[in-house]
Amino acid sequence: MAQESPNFLTCPVEPWPGDLPSKKTVPPMAPKEPKEPKDEKEPEFKPTWRFKKRWIGYALLFIVVLALLPAIIGGVRAGIAGLAAKNALTRAQQDIKTLNVDAAKADVEKARASLQEMRAALQAMGFWRDLPGVGTQIRGVEDAAGAGSGTLDSVSDLLDVATTIVDALRGGAEAETSIGVGIAPTRSFNDLSKEEKRDLLQKFSNSLPQLRLARDKMGIALEYWNRVPQTELASPIRKAIQPLADALPVLKRSLDEALPLIETIVPMSGYPQSRRYLMTLQNATELRPGGGFIGTVGTMTMDAGDLSEFSFTDVYNIDNPVSGVWKETPPEPIKTYLGIDNWFLRDANWSPDFSVSAERILDFYIRESELQLHAQLPQRPDTYLAFEPGFFEGLLRITGPITTDGLTFDADNFLEKIEYEVEIDWLQKGLAVDERKAILSRIGDQMRVKVLALPASRWPEVLDLVTKALAQKQIMAYSRDASLQSIFQARGWSAQAKPTNGDFLWTVDANLAALKTDGVMKKAVTYSLNMNDPRGSVATVKLTYTNTAKGLADYRYTRYRTYTRVYVPEGAQLLSSSGAMKNDIHITGGRVVPGVVDVMKELGKTVYGAFWSIEPNHTGELTFTYLLPQAVADQVATGAYHLDWLKQAGVDDEELTLDLSLGKNITSAVPAEDESKWGDARFEYETDSLTDRSFDIQLR
Repeated sequence: MAQESPNFLTCPVEPWPGDLPSKKTVPPMAPKEPKEPKDEKEPEFKPTWRFKKRWIGYALLFIVVLALLPAIIGGVRAGIAGLAAKNALTRAQQDIKTLNVDAAKADVEKARASLQEMRAALQAMGFWRDLPGVGTQIRGVEDAAGAGSGTLDSVSDLLDVATTIVDALRGGAEAETSIGVGIAPTRSFNDLSKEEKRDLLQKFSNSLPQLRLARDKMGIALEYWNRVPQTELASPIRKAIQPLADALPVLKRSLDEALPLIETIVPMSGYPQSRRYLMTLQNATELRPGGGFIGTVGTMTMDAGDLSEFSFTDVYNIDNPVSGVWKETPPEPIKTYLGIDNWFLRDANWSPDFSVSAERILDFYIRESELQLHAQLPQRPDTYLAFEPGFFEGLLRITGPITTDGLTFDADNFLEKIEYEVEIDWLQKGLAVDERKAILSRIGDQMRVKVLALPASRWPEVLDLVTKALAQKQIMAYSRDASLQSIFQARGWSAQAKPTNGDFLWTVDANLAALKTDGVMKKAVTYSLNMNDPRGSVATVKLTYTNTAKGLADYRYTRYRTYTRVYVPEGAQLLSSSGAMKNDIHITGGRVVPGVVDVMKELGKTVYGAFWSIEPNHTGELTFTYLLPQAVADQVATGAYHLDWLKQAGVDDEELTLDLSLGKNITSAVPAEDESKWGDARFEYETDSLTDRSFDIQLR
């Protein structure tokens, strides 16, 4: 049988010879089941570590950019807004200087809006505000912007008031012209018609609620500002906000001072009803308890700012004509050391509490005047103003010198030249005794004209002078009008005795027949307190007075004769005293005869009174040692000590030295001692009598 060829379709394919294994033959393989086709895949990419780091860096950079973006955007917005606020405030400052009030108000509004934008931008900086360090800076600037915005809100209210007042100053058709023309700052009170004055006072009166609102807003802004951590701010930021930081307390203080003046100027100007005043010029070189000796008396009637009466006369022209019929018993020291049995207007300011003296002065003036006229005064004065020389010296620095009767009076020679004219020169000129002080009326007229002729731009100078004079008791005010008197009392303008709130000290002199010798007296008060004394809280007041007059020949100066009263807390017990005299050595035969100490109660205080005298070119001392009431020790036991020291009106340069051993370590004091004296139980301090002084000490 022939051999068949293999069918490749049915038989397994034999391997090629080159494919055979070298040692054994591979057995035939069974046919495999066909597999389902699979999807084809690209080869899997496995990144390197270098590649991974690059993309992690990109991601982190992206995250940082996203985090920084609010800070960058907020910072740019805040910077632009801050620059806009600064530029607007610079323009507003220039506008205010020229009384371009409308433009100033617009710029202030722009500055306020810019500060609000700055604050909003900073608030949008997200979590950056909460980070230490950077967050402090951001929140500090944010608070500063908020405080600045509140300040400018108050300034805007003030400018609204200023606009009203400037319009009133222009009057009539001028009120419709541009504020920038400069009319308002050049106009004076003299230029205003009666109708314009009434309109101006009415606008002042109507503006008072807005002024009070501005003051309250300013107070809130100042409180907010004080919370800004300015010391923690970076130097550039601190420098940027410093102008606002400096201006805010000044604005607040100015408003606090100006508002009560406006509240009183309106009714005192005779609006809405006319008002008649009694005025006195008190000579502080001849000191009396309620200020200087009353040498000159004046009257003034104000009707909506118009002066319908303004005149002065010698006080003796009121006292002398009624000397035969006037009967008032004087205080005992006046009887004893002046030798006078009748009490007249010239000596009526015997109480150091001005409101007490003022009521008596009004009463004496009205009754003496009506006794002269044999009829009632057509309009009785209901308000009394007393002026000390220091005020007129300050006024002359504003108005410039005054010339009358061929004489020129300025701030430096005012008091001395007047004293010479009314004490000596009137005799040489052959004037009648009742005309010797007529020159004062002419000086007053000249001064009034000069003040009323001042342009409106200088009125703030006068208001500032008046404010300081009231604080320093160079002007004192009292009114029988209860609403007006309540304002005087609230502001301390009636120079009243303060209620006792712990410890208290008030030394009061009465020059009795010592000419003008107070003008050359150097006075010092030393107050010592020992809370560790076994007897209790022992206090000592030592008065050291030096009479710098060279002799007795001068028409102004002589030996100093004074009845001194020392007011201390009620209930104090006198332990000892030295220096009191029966009278001066001229009367007691050239030797010092000890006098008695009067112990009294006045004005809710215990009072020690004594007469003493100091010869020219000599120094004298008067001391009182007393036990303070238990209330002071009780206050100290709670960890506090408070002392009020009141100045006597007319005494501006008396020295006070405190040496207080309080028995406990001092933790704080206002005012503070010199830092070198901190850390013990002793408080040592020196000051002057320019204003009333208060001391608050915390103890432990």
